[in-house]
Amino acid sequence: MNRNDLNERIKTSNKIVIKIGSARLSGSEEEVNDFLFSLVSDIRYLRDLGKQVILVSSGAIARGRKLLSTLPNSAEAGESLPEKQALAAMGQNRLVNLYDSFFSKVNLPIAQILFGVLDMENPEGFKNLKNTFGQLLDWGILPIVNENDSVATEEVKFGDNDVLSAIVSLIVEADLLIILTGVEGFLKDGKLIPFLEEVGKSELSQAGGPSGPGTGGMYTKLKAASISSEAGIPCGIIDGNLKNCVREFIETNTLGTLVVSNGKKKNFSEEEIKSILRAKRNGGQE
Repeated sequence: MNRNDLNERIKTSNKIVIKIGSARLSGSEEEVNDFLFSLVSDIRYLRDLGKQVILVSSGAIARGRKLLSTLPNSAEAGESLPEKQALAAMGQNRLVNLYDSFFSKVNLPIAQILFGVLDMENPEGFKNLKNTFGQLLDWGILPIVNENDSVATEEVKFGDNDVLSAIVSLIVEADLLIILTGVEGFLKDGKLIPFLEEVGKSELSQAGGPSGPGTGGMYTKLKAASISSEAGIPCGIIDGNLKNCVREFIETNTLGTLVVSNGKKKNFSEEEIKSILRAKRNGGQE
Protein backbone atom coordinates (compact mmCIF):
# COMPACT_ATOMS: atom_id res chain seq x y z
CA MET A 1 0.00 0.00 0.00
CA ASN A 2 1.23 3.49 -0.81
CA ARG A 3 -0.16 6.90 0.00
CA ASN A 4 -1.81 7.43 -3.39
CA ASP A 5 -3.91 4.33 -2.77
CA LEU A 6 -5.68 6.33 -0.04
CA ASN A 7 -6.56 9.36 -2.21
CA GLU A 8 -10.20 8.46 -2.80
CA ARG A 9 -10.70 7.25 0.76
CA ILE A 10 -9.38 10.55 2.18
CA LYS A 11 -11.45 12.64 -0.20
CA THR A 12 -14.69 10.77 0.50
CA SER A 13 -14.27 10.68 4.30
CA ASN A 14 -17.60 11.65 5.79
CA LYS A 15 -16.91 11.94 9.53
CA ILE A 16 -13.76 13.91 10.28
CA VAL A 17 -12.04 14.72 13.59
CA ILE A 18 -9.69 17.71 13.58
CA LYS A 19 -7.28 18.30 16.48
CA ILE A 20 -6.03 21.83 17.19
CA GLY A 21 -3.08 22.44 19.49
CA SER A 22 -2.45 25.25 21.94
CA ALA A 23 0.14 26.90 19.71
CA ARG A 24 -2.45 27.69 17.04
CA LEU A 25 -4.49 29.65 19.62
CA SER A 26 -1.84 31.31 21.77
CA GLY A 27 0.04 33.56 19.36
CA SER A 28 -0.65 37.19 18.55
CA GLU A 29 -4.23 38.24 17.92
CA GLU A 30 -3.44 38.61 14.22
CA GLU A 31 -1.98 35.09 14.01
CA VAL A 32 -4.90 33.52 15.87
CA ASN A 33 -7.43 35.37 13.71
CA ASP A 34 -5.71 34.33 10.47
CA PHE A 35 -5.70 30.70 11.60
CA LEU A 36 -9.35 30.74 12.63
CA PHE A 37 -10.51 32.45 9.43
CA SER A 38 -8.82 29.68 7.44
CA LEU A 39 -10.13 26.89 9.70
CA VAL A 40 -13.70 28.18 9.70
CA SER A 41 -13.63 28.51 5.90
CA ASP A 42 -12.44 24.91 5.54
CA ILE A 43 -15.04 23.52 7.94
CA ARG A 44 -17.85 25.48 6.31
CA TYR A 45 -16.71 23.98 2.98
CA LEU A 46 -16.71 20.46 4.42
CA ARG A 47 -20.14 20.92 5.97
CA ASP A 48 -21.51 22.19 2.64
CA LEU A 49 -20.33 18.89 1.14
CA GLY A 50 -22.44 17.07 3.73
CA LYS A 51 -19.54 15.96 5.90
CA GLN A 52 -19.64 15.83 9.70
CA VAL A 53 -16.83 17.48 11.67
CA ILE A 54 -15.69 17.26 15.29
CA LEU A 55 -13.02 19.57 16.72
CA VAL A 56 -10.72 18.53 19.55
CA SER A 57 -9.13 21.71 20.80
CA SER A 58 -6.43 22.53 23.30
CA GLY A 59 -5.90 26.11 24.36
CA ALA A 60 -7.89 26.64 27.57
CA ILE A 61 -4.79 26.86 29.76
CA ALA A 62 -3.02 29.09 27.23
CA ARG A 63 -6.03 31.42 27.03
CA GLY A 64 -6.27 31.47 30.83
CA ARG A 65 -2.60 32.37 31.12
CA LYS A 66 -3.11 35.19 28.63
CA LEU A 67 -6.06 36.51 30.66
CA LEU A 68 -4.08 36.33 33.91
CA SER A 69 -1.30 38.44 32.41
CA THR A 70 -3.77 41.29 31.81
CA LEU A 71 -5.09 41.44 35.37
CA PRO A 72 -4.01 44.39 37.55
CA ASN A 73 -2.82 42.22 40.47
CA SER A 74 0.26 41.11 38.48
CA ALA A 75 -0.36 37.47 39.38
CA GLU A 76 1.79 34.86 37.69
CA ALA A 77 1.15 31.16 37.20
CA GLY A 78 3.70 28.39 37.09
CA GLU A 79 3.31 24.79 35.99
CA SER A 80 1.87 23.16 39.11
CA LEU A 81 -1.34 21.15 38.75
CA PRO A 82 -3.52 23.55 40.82
CA GLU A 83 -2.25 26.49 38.78
CA LYS A 84 -2.95 24.78 35.46
CA GLN A 85 -6.39 23.69 36.65
CA ALA A 86 -7.21 27.26 37.64
CA LEU A 87 -5.93 28.58 34.31
CA ALA A 88 -8.10 26.04 32.47
CA ALA A 89 -11.13 27.18 34.45
CA MET A 90 -10.37 30.78 33.49
CA GLY A 91 -9.62 30.07 29.87
CA GLN A 92 -12.20 27.49 28.82
CA ASN A 93 -15.12 29.87 28.42
CA ARG A 94 -12.89 32.38 26.61
CA LEU A 95 -11.77 29.61 24.24
CA VAL A 96 -15.35 28.61 23.44
CA ASN A 97 -16.41 32.25 23.06
CA LEU A 98 -13.55 32.74 20.61
CA TYR A 99 -14.71 29.80 18.51
CA ASP A 100 -18.32 30.93 18.67
CA SER A 101 -17.42 34.41 17.47
CA PHE A 102 -15.90 32.91 14.30
CA PHE A 103 -18.23 30.00 13.56
CA SER A 104 -21.34 32.13 14.09
CA LYS A 105 -20.22 34.27 11.14
CA VAL A 106 -20.70 31.26 8.84
CA ASN A 107 -23.87 30.03 10.57
CA LEU A 108 -22.28 27.02 12.23
CA PRO A 109 -23.62 26.46 15.75
CA ILE A 110 -21.17 24.88 18.19
CA ALA A 111 -21.39 22.82 21.38
CA GLN A 112 -18.79 22.29 24.09
CA ILE A 113 -17.99 18.78 25.32
CA LEU A 114 -15.65 18.41 28.30
CA PHE A 115 -14.80 14.95 29.58
CA GLY A 116 -12.06 12.92 31.19
CA VAL A 117 -10.83 9.39 31.79
CA LEU A 118 -13.27 8.79 34.67
CA ASP A 119 -16.21 9.60 32.40
CA MET A 120 -14.96 6.91 30.03
CA GLU A 121 -14.59 4.30 32.76
CA ASN A 122 -18.21 4.65 33.85
CA PRO A 123 -20.41 2.50 31.56
CA GLU A 124 -23.24 5.03 31.64
CA GLY A 125 -20.76 7.85 31.09
CA PHE A 126 -19.36 6.22 27.97
CA LYS A 127 -22.83 5.53 26.59
CA ASN A 128 -24.03 9.07 27.29
CA LEU A 129 -20.91 10.55 25.70
CA LYS A 130 -21.34 8.51 22.53
CA ASN A 131 -25.04 9.40 22.36
CA THR A 132 -24.30 13.10 22.85
CA PHE A 133 -21.86 13.12 19.95
CA GLY A 134 -24.39 11.32 17.76
CA GLN A 135 -27.24 13.68 18.60
CA LEU A 136 -25.19 16.83 18.05
CA LEU A 137 -23.98 15.60 14.67
CA ASP A 138 -27.53 14.64 13.69
CA TRP A 139 -28.63 18.18 14.53
CA GLY A 140 -25.82 19.70 12.47
CA ILE A 141 -24.00 21.08 15.52
CA LEU A 142 -20.20 21.27 15.57
CA PRO A 143 -18.87 19.59 18.76
CA ILE A 144 -15.76 21.19 20.23
CA VAL A 145 -14.04 18.80 22.63
CA ASN A 146 -11.46 19.37 25.35
CA GLU A 147 -10.31 17.41 28.36
CA ASN A 148 -11.89 18.64 31.59
CA ASP A 149 -8.57 20.07 32.77
CA SER A 150 -10.00 22.10 35.63
CA VAL A 151 -10.89 18.97 37.63
CA ALA A 152 -8.69 16.13 36.29
CA THR A 153 -5.60 15.10 38.24
CA GLU A 154 -2.39 13.81 36.69
CA GLU A 155 -3.41 10.26 37.59
CA VAL A 156 -6.65 10.44 35.62
CA LYS A 157 -5.69 12.58 32.62
CA PHE A 158 -5.45 11.64 28.99
CA GLY A 159 -2.19 13.58 29.18
CA ASP A 160 -2.59 15.57 26.00
CA ASN A 161 -5.26 16.24 23.43
CA ASP A 162 -3.45 14.33 20.68
CA VAL A 163 -4.38 11.07 22.39
CA LEU A 164 -7.81 12.50 23.23
CA SER A 165 -8.41 13.17 19.53
CA ALA A 166 -7.63 9.53 18.73
CA ILE A 167 -10.03 8.35 21.46
CA VAL A 168 -12.75 10.66 20.13
CA SER A 169 -12.14 9.24 16.65
CA LEU A 170 -12.78 5.74 17.99
CA ILE A 171 -15.89 6.81 19.95
CA VAL A 172 -17.58 8.53 16.98
CA GLU A 173 -16.31 5.92 14.48
CA ALA A 174 -14.61 8.58 12.38
CA ASP A 175 -13.37 8.11 8.84
CA LEU A 176 -10.40 10.45 9.22
CA LEU A 177 -8.32 12.15 11.91
CA ILE A 178 -6.37 15.33 11.11
CA ILE A 179 -3.85 16.66 13.64
CA LEU A 180 -2.72 20.23 13.05
CA THR A 181 0.79 21.00 14.23
CA GLY A 182 3.39 23.72 13.73
CA VAL A 183 5.77 21.78 11.48
CA GLU A 184 5.60 20.19 8.05
CA GLY A 185 4.84 16.74 9.44
CA PHE A 186 6.91 13.91 10.91
CA LEU A 187 10.57 14.48 10.15
CA LYS A 188 13.09 11.64 10.28
CA ASP A 189 16.76 12.51 9.88
CA GLY A 190 15.60 15.99 8.90
CA LYS A 191 13.40 14.79 6.04
CA LEU A 192 9.62 14.69 5.82
CA ILE A 193 8.19 11.18 5.93
CA PRO A 194 5.01 11.44 3.82
CA PHE A 195 3.59 7.99 4.62
CA LEU A 196 3.80 5.53 7.51
CA GLU A 197 2.10 2.15 7.68
CA GLU A 198 3.51 1.52 11.13
CA VAL A 199 4.66 3.74 14.01
CA GLY A 200 7.62 1.87 15.47
CA LYS A 201 10.34 2.51 18.03
CA SER A 202 12.54 4.06 15.37
CA GLU A 203 9.95 6.73 14.58
CA LEU A 204 9.13 7.41 18.23
CA SER A 205 12.82 7.78 19.11
CA GLN A 206 13.13 10.61 16.59
CA ALA A 207 9.90 12.35 17.58
CA GLY A 208 10.44 15.37 19.79
CA GLY A 209 8.54 16.60 22.81
CA PRO A 210 6.61 19.85 23.15
CA SER A 211 8.20 22.94 21.64
CA GLY A 212 5.35 25.32 22.45
CA PRO A 213 2.67 25.93 25.08
CA GLY A 214 1.14 22.45 24.75
CA THR A 215 2.01 19.19 26.49
CA GLY A 216 2.46 16.95 23.48
CA GLY A 217 4.91 17.25 20.61
CA MET A 218 5.43 14.92 17.66
CA TYR A 219 5.81 11.93 20.00
CA THR A 220 2.19 12.10 21.17
CA LYS A 221 0.97 12.85 17.66
CA LEU A 222 2.53 9.63 16.42
CA LYS A 223 1.03 7.81 19.42
CA ALA A 224 -2.40 9.19 18.53
CA ALA A 225 -1.88 8.20 14.90
CA SER A 226 -0.97 4.66 15.94
CA ILE A 227 -4.18 4.38 17.99
CA SER A 228 -6.45 5.64 15.21
CA SER A 229 -4.72 3.62 12.51
CA GLU A 230 -5.27 0.41 14.49
CA ALA A 231 -8.95 1.00 13.82
CA GLY A 232 -8.25 1.69 10.16
CA ILE A 233 -8.79 5.44 10.62
CA PRO A 234 -6.17 7.32 8.57
CA CYS A 235 -4.41 10.11 10.46
CA GLY A 236 -2.88 13.13 8.78
CA ILE A 237 -0.28 15.13 10.70
CA ILE A 238 -0.06 18.44 8.85
CA ASP A 239 1.18 22.00 9.23
CA GLY A 240 -1.66 24.07 10.66
CA ASN A 241 0.11 27.29 9.65
CA LEU A 242 -0.74 26.69 5.98
CA LYS A 243 -3.80 28.49 4.72
CA ASN A 244 -6.77 26.17 4.07
CA CYS A 245 -4.60 23.20 5.01
CA VAL A 246 -7.54 20.99 6.02
CA ARG A 247 -9.30 21.41 2.69
CA GLU A 248 -6.08 20.90 0.71
CA PHE A 249 -5.16 17.76 2.66
CA ILE A 250 -8.56 16.18 2.06
CA GLU A 251 -8.73 17.13 -1.60
CA THR A 252 -5.14 16.28 -2.61
CA ASN A 253 -3.72 13.97 0.10
CA THR A 254 -0.32 15.60 -0.36
CA LEU A 255 0.36 17.58 2.83
CA GLY A 256 2.30 16.36 5.87
CA THR A 257 2.51 12.77 7.03
CA LEU A 258 -0.27 10.22 6.55
CA VAL A 259 -0.37 7.29 8.98
CA VAL A 260 -2.55 4.22 8.51
CA SER A 261 -1.63 0.64 9.35
CA ASN A 262 -4.95 -1.05 8.72
CA GLY A 263 -6.43 -0.66 5.28
CA LYS A 264 -9.90 -1.65 6.47
CA LYS A 265 -11.89 0.35 8.98
CA LYS A 266 -12.79 -1.42 12.21
CA ASN A 267 -15.20 0.01 14.74
CA PHE A 268 -13.76 -0.53 18.23
CA SER A 269 -16.03 -1.74 21.00
CA GLU A 270 -16.43 0.12 24.29
CA GLU A 271 -14.20 -2.42 26.04
CA GLU A 272 -11.48 -2.13 23.37
CA ILE A 273 -11.42 1.65 23.74
CA LYS A 274 -11.22 1.35 27.51
CA SER A 275 -8.38 -1.16 27.13
CA ILE A 276 -6.39 1.46 25.21
CA LEU A 277 -6.99 3.94 28.04
CA ARG A 278 -5.91 1.44 30.68
CA ALA A 279 -2.72 0.69 28.75
CA LYS A 280 -1.97 4.40 28.56
CA ARG A 281 -2.50 4.91 32.29
CA ASN A 282 -0.24 1.94 33.03
CA GLY A 283 2.56 3.35 30.93
CA GLY A 284 1.74 1.56 27.72
CA GLN A 285 1.19 4.72 25.74
CA GLU A 286 3.62 7.27 27.15
